[in-house]
Amino acid sequence: MRAHLAVAAALVLTIAGCSGDADSGDAGSATTSASAAATSAPIVAPYIDIVSGTADITAIHTATGQADFSAAFVVADSAKTCTPTWGGTKAIDDSTVGAELDKIEAVDGDVIVSTGGETGTYLENVCSATELAAAYEKALDVAGSNYLDVDIEQTVTAATIMTALSTVQKARGTSITLTLPVGGESVGLTDTEIAILQSAKDAGLDVIVNAMIMNFTGTGAWGTALTTATESVKADVAGVWSDLTDAEVYAMLAVTPMIGANGLGGPTTVANATTLLAYAKEKGLGFVRFWSVNRDNGDCTDAKVSSKCSGISQDEYAFTKLFAGYTG
Repeated sequence: MRAHLAVAAALVLTIAGCSGDADSGDAGSATTSASAAATSAPIVAPYIDIVSGTADITAIHTATGQADFSAAFVVADSAKTCTPTWGGTKAIDDSTVGAELDKIEAVDGDVIVSTGGETGTYLENVCSATELAAAYEKALDVAGSNYLDVDIEQTVTAATIMTALSTVQKARGTSITLTLPVGGESVGLTDTEIAILQSAKDAGLDVIVNAMIMNFTGTGAWGTALTTATESVKADVAGVWSDLTDAEVYAMLAVTPMIGANGLGGPTTVANATTLLAYAKEKGLGFVRFWSVNRDNGDCTDAKVSSKCSGISQDEYAFTKLFAGYTG
């Protein structure tokens, strides 16, 4: 599948290069071209720390049926140059990471390539727009993917990112997700994050907006707090894309809770996640993800945040099994 997606992307690139609108500079034409060709992202794609190797992809698929994953994170190298790497420590074509990606391919799964994250040096902050587009495409090609997730948790220059994303989407019809942390249960997105979405709209991008509904202080039941925070983000997105119906806004939304212990709020239990998914089904949310499959086990119950376990009592892969049943 990795090879097939790379070939498909190359075909889209060839078609786009032959288009009379390719160099027109017309934003409306670019929007139409991108939207018409955009690849449909997997509905359910939990995050996996692909560098750590602490999640057994084959075992997860056997136990849950889950095949699609968001591979995190592509960032700049340790020298802070515009060189895409996995986690800042492994080359983008590293064979050990490649072996993990092969396991996803072996279960007929798709990979969403996720850049950015909480730590590390962002490519988005050290590359020019042209370099950034090339870095995105290199990471996608290595993963055999046409699904790109830009996780923005640091200060960035929106214009650089949107120019790069426009280049990539127009060239190959890439599905693009903008992942943004919530500012609070009733706050939704911050003004800075709303400005990023406005930049995406102004650039004519076809995007998924992924709300990181984690690490905020909630009131009352945590499951309800997750849905309230999502509603706040939905209102923000509707304010930017004011020409869309409510159903269309919900359909372009994704949500990503942090399973188990959170730095703030939570913990997100299986019951809380069930509440969230029932809400998502009712509203018609287009996509669901969670952080992370590496934590989806009951190996620690100390209520502390760990990259290897959820910090709560749970059955192994309980969250993956639950999310895998979501159909939108």
